[in-house]
Amino acid sequence: MKLNGIAGTGNGKLGSMVFKTVAGEQVVSQYQPRVANPSTAAQVDQRSKMKLMSQVAAALAPVIAIPRNGLKSSRNLFIQRNFDFASANEGVAQVTYENLQLTSGNAGLAAITAERSQANGVVVKLAEDSRNAVNRVVYILYEKTSQQKLQFVDSVIATNPGDDGKFQASLQYTDGDIVLFAYGMRDLNSQATARYGNYVAEDGQDIAKLVMNRNLTAKDFQFTETRGTTIFGDGSSTVNPGEGEYRVFVTPSGNGTVSGAGVYAAGAEVTVTATPASGYHFVAWRNNGSSQNLSTEASYTFTINQQRDLVAVFAANQGASQVNVTAYASGWGGAEVTGAGSYSQGASVTVTASAPGAGVEFKGWKLAAAAAGQYLTTERSYTFTASENITLVAVYDSMQI
Repeated sequence: MKLNGIAGTGNGKLGSMVFKTVAGEQVVSQYQPRVANPSTAAQVDQRSKMKLMSQVAAALAPVIAIPRNGLKSSRNLFIQRNFDFASANEGVAQVTYENLQLTSGNAGLAAITAERSQANGVVVKLAEDSRNAVNRVVYILYEKTSQQKLQFVDSVIATNPGDDGKFQASLQYTDGDIVLFAYGMRDLNSQATARYGNYVAEDGQDIAKLVMNRNLTAKDFQFTETRGTTIFGDGSSTVNPGEGEYRVFVTPSGNGTVSGAGVYAAGAEVTVTATPASGYHFVAWRNNGSSQNLSTEASYTFTINQQRDLVAVFAANQGASQVNVTAYASGWGGAEVTGAGSYSQGASVTVTASAPGAGVEFKGWKLAAAAAGQYLTTERSYTFTASENITLVAVYDSMQI
Protein backbone atom coordinates (compact mmCIF):
# COMPACT_ATOMS: atom_id res chain seq x y z
CA MET A 1 0.00 0.00 0.00
CA LYS A 2 1.03 3.65 -0.41
CA LEU A 3 1.89 5.93 2.51
CA ASN A 4 0.99 9.62 2.41
CA GLY A 5 2.24 11.24 5.58
CA ILE A 6 4.28 14.13 6.92
CA ALA A 7 7.07 12.05 8.37
CA GLY A 8 9.06 11.99 5.13
CA THR A 9 10.25 8.86 3.32
CA GLY A 10 12.41 5.94 4.31
CA ASN A 11 13.60 2.52 3.23
CA GLY A 12 14.12 -0.55 5.36
CA LYS A 13 12.38 -3.04 7.62
CA LEU A 14 10.46 -2.24 10.77
CA GLY A 15 9.05 -5.27 12.54
CA SER A 16 7.05 -7.21 9.94
CA MET A 17 6.78 -4.22 7.57
CA VAL A 18 9.15 -3.38 4.69
CA PHE A 19 9.35 0.25 3.45
CA LYS A 20 10.43 1.05 -0.12
CA THR A 21 10.32 4.01 -2.48
CA VAL A 22 8.82 3.20 -5.89
CA ALA A 23 8.47 5.88 -8.58
CA GLY A 24 8.82 8.59 -5.93
CA GLU A 25 6.09 7.16 -3.74
CA GLN A 26 6.48 5.47 -0.36
CA VAL A 27 5.25 1.85 -0.43
CA VAL A 28 4.96 -0.60 2.46
CA SER A 29 4.56 -4.37 2.20
CA GLN A 30 4.56 -7.29 4.61
CA TYR A 31 7.91 -8.97 5.15
CA GLN A 32 8.15 -12.40 3.55
CA PRO A 33 10.60 -14.76 5.27
CA ARG A 34 13.21 -16.43 3.12
CA VAL A 35 12.66 -20.00 2.03
CA ALA A 36 15.61 -22.33 1.53
CA ASN A 37 16.29 -22.88 -2.15
CA PRO A 38 15.76 -26.58 -3.01
CA SER A 39 19.00 -28.21 -4.03
CA THR A 40 18.47 -31.95 -4.16
CA ALA A 41 19.56 -33.72 -7.35
CA ALA A 42 15.95 -34.52 -8.26
CA GLN A 43 14.90 -30.89 -7.83
CA VAL A 44 17.84 -29.62 -9.88
CA ASP A 45 16.88 -32.01 -12.69
CA GLN A 46 13.23 -31.00 -12.40
CA ARG A 47 14.15 -27.32 -12.73
CA SER A 48 16.42 -27.97 -15.70
CA LYS A 49 13.57 -29.83 -17.45
CA MET A 50 11.19 -26.96 -16.71
CA LYS A 51 13.68 -24.40 -18.05
CA LEU A 52 14.22 -26.40 -21.25
CA MET A 53 10.51 -26.94 -21.83
CA SER A 54 9.85 -23.23 -21.24
CA GLN A 55 12.44 -22.41 -23.93
CA VAL A 56 10.89 -24.94 -26.32
CA ALA A 57 7.40 -23.56 -25.63
CA ALA A 58 8.61 -20.03 -26.38
CA ALA A 59 10.13 -21.16 -29.70
CA LEU A 60 7.01 -23.09 -30.73
CA ALA A 61 4.47 -20.56 -29.42
CA PRO A 62 3.44 -19.28 -32.90
CA VAL A 63 2.38 -22.78 -34.01
CA ILE A 64 0.89 -24.24 -30.81
CA ALA A 65 -2.80 -24.92 -31.40
CA ILE A 66 -3.92 -26.02 -27.93
CA PRO A 67 -6.94 -24.03 -26.72
CA ARG A 68 -6.71 -22.13 -23.43
CA ASN A 69 -8.22 -23.85 -20.40
CA GLY A 70 -9.29 -21.37 -17.73
CA LEU A 71 -6.20 -19.61 -16.44
CA LYS A 72 -3.87 -22.02 -18.23
CA SER A 73 -2.47 -20.54 -21.45
CA SER A 74 -1.73 -22.58 -24.57
CA ARG A 75 1.96 -22.38 -23.71
CA ASN A 76 1.49 -23.70 -20.16
CA LEU A 77 -0.75 -26.48 -21.42
CA PHE A 78 1.91 -27.36 -24.00
CA ILE A 79 4.52 -27.66 -21.21
CA GLN A 80 2.18 -29.75 -19.08
CA ARG A 81 1.32 -32.04 -21.99
CA ASN A 82 4.93 -32.55 -23.14
CA PHE A 83 6.89 -32.44 -19.89
CA ASP A 84 7.41 -36.22 -19.82
CA PHE A 85 9.15 -36.11 -23.21
CA ALA A 86 12.02 -34.29 -21.47
CA SER A 87 14.67 -35.98 -19.34
CA ALA A 88 17.48 -34.63 -17.20
CA ASN A 89 20.66 -35.93 -15.64
CA GLU A 90 22.83 -33.88 -13.29
CA GLY A 91 21.04 -30.71 -14.32
CA VAL A 92 21.41 -31.24 -18.08
CA ALA A 93 18.04 -31.61 -19.82
CA GLN A 94 17.15 -33.04 -23.22
CA VAL A 95 13.87 -33.44 -25.06
CA THR A 96 12.62 -35.81 -27.78
CA TYR A 97 11.45 -33.23 -30.29
CA GLU A 98 9.65 -35.57 -32.67
CA ASN A 99 7.28 -36.61 -29.86
CA LEU A 100 6.18 -33.07 -28.97
CA GLN A 101 2.47 -32.36 -29.38
CA LEU A 102 1.54 -28.90 -30.71
CA THR A 103 -2.18 -29.68 -30.98
CA SER A 104 -4.86 -31.26 -28.83
CA GLY A 105 -6.88 -33.09 -31.46
CA ASN A 106 -7.18 -36.79 -32.20
CA ALA A 107 -8.17 -36.96 -35.88
CA GLY A 108 -6.08 -39.46 -37.79
CA LEU A 109 -2.88 -38.35 -39.49
CA ALA A 110 -0.17 -40.61 -40.86
CA ALA A 111 3.53 -40.28 -40.20
CA ILE A 112 5.56 -37.78 -42.20
CA THR A 113 8.69 -38.39 -44.25
CA ALA A 114 11.16 -35.83 -45.53
CA GLU A 115 14.11 -35.45 -47.89
CA ARG A 116 16.53 -32.54 -48.04
CA SER A 117 18.58 -31.20 -50.92
CA GLN A 118 19.90 -27.79 -51.94
CA ALA A 119 18.07 -28.10 -55.26
CA ASN A 120 14.62 -28.89 -53.87
CA GLY A 121 14.83 -27.67 -50.28
CA VAL A 122 13.10 -29.82 -47.66
CA VAL A 123 10.36 -31.91 -49.29
CA VAL A 124 7.94 -33.37 -46.79
CA LYS A 125 4.84 -35.53 -47.22
CA LEU A 126 2.60 -37.95 -45.39
CA ALA A 127 3.51 -41.62 -45.43
CA GLU A 128 -0.07 -42.72 -46.14
CA ASP A 129 -3.27 -41.59 -47.85
CA SER A 130 -4.94 -39.10 -45.51
CA ARG A 131 -7.30 -37.19 -47.82
CA ASN A 132 -10.34 -38.75 -46.13
CA ALA A 133 -9.09 -37.76 -42.68
CA VAL A 134 -8.02 -34.13 -43.10
CA ASN A 135 -8.51 -31.23 -45.50
CA ARG A 136 -5.07 -29.67 -45.09
CA VAL A 137 -1.77 -30.35 -43.38
CA VAL A 138 0.39 -27.72 -41.67
CA TYR A 139 4.13 -28.32 -41.98
CA ILE A 140 6.55 -26.35 -39.79
CA LEU A 141 10.34 -26.43 -40.06
CA TYR A 142 12.76 -25.54 -37.25
CA GLU A 143 16.54 -25.58 -37.14
CA LYS A 144 18.02 -27.08 -33.99
CA THR A 145 20.80 -24.82 -32.80
CA SER A 146 23.25 -25.26 -29.95
CA GLN A 147 22.02 -25.62 -26.37
CA GLN A 148 18.87 -27.47 -27.43
CA LYS A 149 17.28 -24.32 -28.89
CA LEU A 150 14.93 -24.21 -31.88
CA GLN A 151 14.96 -21.47 -34.51
CA PHE A 152 11.92 -21.10 -36.76
CA VAL A 153 12.77 -21.44 -40.46
CA ASP A 154 9.63 -21.90 -42.56
CA SER A 155 6.02 -23.10 -42.60
CA VAL A 156 3.59 -24.07 -45.33
CA ILE A 157 0.07 -25.45 -45.69
CA ALA A 158 -0.52 -28.38 -48.05
CA THR A 159 -4.13 -28.23 -49.26
CA ASN A 160 -4.10 -30.48 -52.32
CA PRO A 161 -3.15 -34.15 -51.90
CA GLY A 162 -1.64 -35.93 -54.85
CA ASP A 163 -3.16 -38.89 -56.66
CA ASP A 164 -1.82 -41.08 -53.85
CA GLY A 165 -3.67 -39.01 -51.24
CA LYS A 166 -0.43 -37.85 -49.63
CA PHE A 167 -0.14 -34.14 -48.83
CA GLN A 168 3.25 -32.90 -50.06
CA ALA A 169 4.99 -29.54 -49.66
CA SER A 170 8.44 -27.97 -49.96
CA LEU A 171 10.13 -25.84 -47.34
CA GLN A 172 13.25 -23.72 -47.24
CA TYR A 173 16.61 -25.51 -47.31
CA THR A 174 18.82 -25.32 -44.24
CA ASP A 175 21.97 -27.17 -43.13
CA GLY A 176 22.51 -28.84 -39.78
CA ASP A 177 19.96 -30.57 -37.60
CA ILE A 178 16.35 -29.78 -38.47
CA VAL A 179 13.08 -30.65 -36.76
CA LEU A 180 9.85 -30.94 -38.74
CA PHE A 181 6.35 -30.87 -37.32
CA ALA A 182 3.02 -31.56 -39.01
CA TYR A 183 -0.61 -31.48 -37.98
CA GLY A 184 -3.77 -31.80 -40.00
CA MET A 185 -7.01 -29.81 -39.93
CA ARG A 186 -10.41 -31.22 -40.77
CA ASP A 187 -13.25 -28.80 -41.64
CA LEU A 188 -16.37 -29.53 -39.61
CA ASN A 189 -18.26 -26.57 -41.05
CA SER A 190 -18.33 -25.84 -44.78
CA GLN A 191 -18.49 -22.12 -43.95
CA ALA A 192 -15.73 -22.31 -41.36
CA THR A 193 -13.78 -19.15 -40.69
CA ALA A 194 -10.49 -19.01 -38.80
CA ARG A 195 -8.64 -15.91 -37.66
CA TYR A 196 -4.89 -15.94 -37.16
CA GLY A 197 -4.03 -12.52 -35.76
CA ASN A 198 -5.06 -10.07 -38.50
CA TYR A 199 -5.26 -12.77 -41.17
CA VAL A 200 -8.71 -14.22 -41.82
CA ALA A 201 -9.27 -17.48 -43.71
CA GLU A 202 -12.84 -17.97 -44.87
CA ASP A 203 -14.75 -21.03 -46.10
CA GLY A 204 -12.14 -23.37 -44.70
CA GLN A 205 -9.54 -22.51 -47.34
CA ASP A 206 -6.01 -21.13 -47.53
CA ILE A 207 -5.04 -21.14 -43.85
CA ALA A 208 -1.41 -20.35 -44.54
CA LYS A 209 -0.44 -17.78 -41.93
CA LEU A 210 1.00 -19.04 -38.67
CA VAL A 211 1.06 -16.16 -36.20
CA MET A 212 0.16 -15.53 -32.58
CA ASN A 213 -3.30 -14.90 -31.12
CA ARG A 214 -5.19 -17.50 -33.12
CA ASN A 215 -8.90 -17.84 -32.44
CA LEU A 216 -10.21 -21.24 -33.54
CA THR A 217 -13.54 -22.75 -32.56
CA ALA A 218 -14.10 -26.46 -32.02
CA LYS A 219 -17.32 -26.38 -34.04
CA ASP A 220 -15.41 -25.31 -37.15
CA PHE A 221 -12.23 -27.39 -37.08
CA GLN A 222 -10.83 -30.61 -35.70
CA PHE A 223 -7.08 -31.00 -35.31
CA THR A 224 -4.91 -34.09 -35.55
CA GLU A 225 -2.20 -34.98 -33.10
CA THR A 226 1.19 -33.63 -34.13
CA ARG A 227 3.65 -35.73 -36.09
CA GLY A 228 7.35 -34.98 -35.92
CA THR A 229 10.65 -36.03 -37.40
CA THR A 230 14.26 -34.97 -36.90
CA ILE A 231 16.85 -34.96 -39.68
CA PHE A 232 20.41 -34.61 -38.45
CA GLY A 233 23.28 -32.89 -40.20
CA ASP A 234 24.88 -36.21 -41.05
CA GLY A 235 21.76 -37.31 -42.92
CA SER A 236 20.47 -39.77 -40.33
CA SER A 237 16.95 -39.26 -39.05
CA THR A 238 14.50 -40.05 -36.29
CA VAL A 239 11.10 -40.57 -37.83
CA ASN A 240 7.52 -41.14 -36.81
CA PRO A 241 5.75 -44.41 -37.73
CA GLY A 242 6.15 -45.88 -41.19
CA GLU A 243 4.06 -48.53 -42.90
CA GLY A 244 3.34 -51.47 -40.59
CA GLU A 245 4.13 -49.40 -37.48
CA TYR A 246 1.93 -47.67 -34.94
CA ARG A 247 2.56 -44.97 -32.38
CA VAL A 248 1.57 -45.21 -28.73
CA PHE A 249 0.84 -41.95 -26.92
CA VAL A 250 0.79 -41.96 -23.12
CA THR A 251 -0.34 -38.94 -21.09
CA PRO A 252 -0.66 -38.50 -17.31
CA SER A 253 -3.92 -37.15 -15.87
CA GLY A 254 -3.19 -36.00 -12.34
CA ASN A 255 0.21 -36.10 -10.72
CA GLY A 256 2.51 -38.87 -11.86
CA THR A 257 4.81 -39.94 -14.67
CA VAL A 258 4.29 -42.37 -17.54
CA SER A 259 6.53 -44.40 -19.83
CA GLY A 260 6.10 -46.66 -22.83
CA ALA A 261 5.32 -44.08 -25.51
CA GLY A 262 6.93 -44.77 -28.87
CA VAL A 263 6.65 -46.44 -32.27
CA TYR A 264 6.03 -50.19 -32.45
CA ALA A 265 5.68 -52.78 -35.22
CA ALA A 266 2.17 -54.08 -35.77
CA GLY A 267 1.50 -57.13 -33.57
CA ALA A 268 4.17 -56.24 -31.00
CA GLU A 269 3.48 -56.49 -27.28
CA VAL A 270 3.64 -53.05 -25.66
CA THR A 271 3.91 -52.28 -21.96
CA VAL A 272 3.07 -48.82 -20.60
CA THR A 273 3.86 -47.98 -16.99
CA ALA A 274 2.43 -45.37 -14.64
CA THR A 275 4.27 -44.09 -11.56
CA PRO A 276 2.33 -41.85 -9.15
CA ALA A 277 3.92 -38.81 -7.54
CA SER A 278 4.30 -38.58 -3.78
CA GLY A 279 0.87 -38.22 -2.18
CA TYR A 280 -0.92 -39.74 -5.18
CA HIS A 281 -1.96 -43.22 -6.30
CA PHE A 282 -2.61 -44.78 -9.71
CA VAL A 283 -6.30 -45.25 -10.63
CA ALA A 284 -6.46 -46.74 -14.13
CA TRP A 285 -5.39 -46.70 -17.75
CA ARG A 286 -8.02 -45.30 -20.15
CA ASN A 287 -8.32 -44.38 -23.80
CA ASN A 288 -7.98 -40.64 -24.21
CA GLY A 289 -11.44 -39.07 -23.92
CA SER A 290 -13.03 -42.16 -22.36
CA SER A 291 -14.10 -42.78 -18.75
CA GLN A 292 -13.92 -46.59 -19.14
CA ASN A 293 -11.01 -48.33 -17.44
CA LEU A 294 -8.76 -50.50 -19.60
CA SER A 295 -6.63 -51.70 -16.69
CA THR A 296 -6.16 -50.83 -13.03
CA GLU A 297 -2.63 -52.25 -13.04
CA ALA A 298 0.16 -49.66 -13.17
CA SER A 299 1.90 -51.76 -15.86
CA TYR A 300 -0.48 -52.43 -18.73
CA THR A 301 0.52 -54.80 -21.57
CA PHE A 302 -1.36 -55.11 -24.86
CA THR A 303 -0.84 -56.15 -28.48
CA ILE A 304 -0.75 -53.18 -30.83
CA ASN A 305 -2.70 -53.26 -34.08
CA GLN A 306 -3.63 -49.60 -34.34
CA GLN A 307 -2.52 -46.24 -33.00
CA ARG A 308 -3.19 -46.00 -29.26
CA ASP A 309 -3.71 -42.81 -27.26
CA LEU A 310 -3.68 -43.78 -23.56
CA VAL A 311 -4.16 -41.78 -20.38
CA ALA A 312 -2.89 -42.79 -16.93
CA VAL A 313 -5.27 -41.45 -14.27
CA PHE A 314 -3.83 -40.50 -10.87
CA ALA A 315 -5.68 -39.32 -7.75
CA ALA A 316 -4.57 -37.73 -4.48
CA ASN A 317 -4.25 -39.96 -1.43
CA GLN A 318 -6.59 -39.18 1.42
CA GLY A 319 -4.71 -37.43 4.18
CA ALA A 320 -1.77 -36.62 1.89
CA SER A 321 0.83 -34.21 3.26
CA GLN A 322 -0.02 -30.57 2.74
CA VAL A 323 2.26 -28.00 1.10
CA ASN A 324 1.88 -24.26 1.64
CA VAL A 325 2.31 -22.05 -1.44
CA THR A 326 2.76 -18.35 -0.69
CA ALA A 327 2.69 -15.84 -3.57
CA TYR A 328 2.86 -12.06 -3.62
CA ALA A 329 3.78 -9.22 -5.97
CA SER A 330 6.65 -6.75 -5.80
CA GLY A 331 7.29 -3.54 -7.68
CA TRP A 332 3.73 -2.40 -8.42
CA GLY A 333 1.08 -1.52 -5.87
CA GLY A 334 -1.82 -2.45 -8.16
CA ALA A 335 -0.74 -6.07 -8.72
CA GLU A 336 -2.77 -9.04 -7.62
CA VAL A 337 -1.78 -12.71 -7.57
CA THR A 338 -3.94 -15.84 -7.40
CA GLY A 339 -3.16 -19.48 -6.73
CA ALA A 340 -1.58 -19.28 -3.27
CA GLY A 341 -2.90 -21.73 -0.68
CA SER A 342 -2.50 -25.18 0.80
CA TYR A 343 -2.15 -28.14 -1.58
CA SER A 344 -1.59 -31.87 -1.37
CA GLN A 345 2.06 -32.74 -1.83
CA GLY A 346 2.66 -33.55 -5.49
CA ALA A 347 -0.30 -31.49 -6.69
CA SER A 348 -0.06 -29.33 -9.83
CA VAL A 349 -0.28 -25.65 -8.83
CA THR A 350 -0.74 -22.59 -11.04
CA VAL A 351 -0.07 -19.09 -9.71
CA THR A 352 -1.12 -16.14 -11.86
CA ALA A 353 -0.14 -12.48 -11.69
CA SER A 354 -2.45 -9.72 -12.92
CA ALA A 355 -1.73 -7.92 -16.19
CA PRO A 356 0.54 -4.88 -15.64
CA GLY A 357 -0.93 -1.40 -15.75
CA ALA A 358 0.16 1.48 -17.97
CA GLY A 359 3.88 2.09 -17.74
CA VAL A 360 4.45 -1.09 -15.74
CA GLU A 361 6.25 -4.17 -17.05
CA PHE A 362 5.82 -7.69 -15.72
CA LYS A 363 9.27 -9.27 -15.40
CA GLY A 364 8.48 -12.80 -14.23
CA TRP A 365 8.17 -15.18 -11.26
CA LYS A 366 11.06 -15.82 -8.86
CA LEU A 367 11.63 -17.72 -5.68
CA ALA A 368 11.41 -15.13 -2.91
CA ALA A 369 14.72 -16.40 -1.52
CA ALA A 370 16.55 -15.90 -4.84
CA ALA A 371 16.84 -12.11 -5.02
CA ALA A 372 19.41 -12.15 -7.81
CA GLY A 373 18.47 -15.54 -9.24
CA GLN A 374 16.98 -16.41 -12.59
CA TYR A 375 13.30 -16.11 -13.27
CA LEU A 376 11.37 -19.36 -13.06
CA THR A 377 9.25 -18.09 -15.94
CA THR A 378 8.46 -14.79 -17.65
CA GLU A 379 4.84 -15.85 -18.17
CA ARG A 380 2.23 -14.37 -15.83
CA SER A 381 0.88 -17.89 -15.17
CA TYR A 382 3.39 -20.33 -13.67
CA THR A 383 2.57 -24.04 -13.21
CA PHE A 384 4.69 -26.31 -11.02
CA THR A 385 4.48 -29.40 -8.79
CA ALA A 386 4.03 -28.65 -5.09
CA SER A 387 6.80 -30.66 -3.42
CA GLU A 388 7.46 -28.51 -0.34
CA ASN A 389 6.56 -25.16 1.21
CA ILE A 390 7.48 -22.38 -1.19
CA THR A 391 7.23 -18.60 -1.44
CA LEU A 392 7.03 -17.04 -4.92
CA VAL A 393 7.13 -13.41 -5.96
CA ALA A 394 5.73 -11.84 -9.12
CA VAL A 395 8.18 -9.10 -10.15
CA TYR A 396 7.04 -5.91 -11.91
CA ASP A 397 9.27 -3.20 -13.43
CA SER A 398 12.97 -3.70 -12.80
CA MET A 399 12.74 -3.53 -9.02
CA GLN A 400 15.03 -5.86 -7.10
CA ILE A 401 13.46 -8.13 -4.54
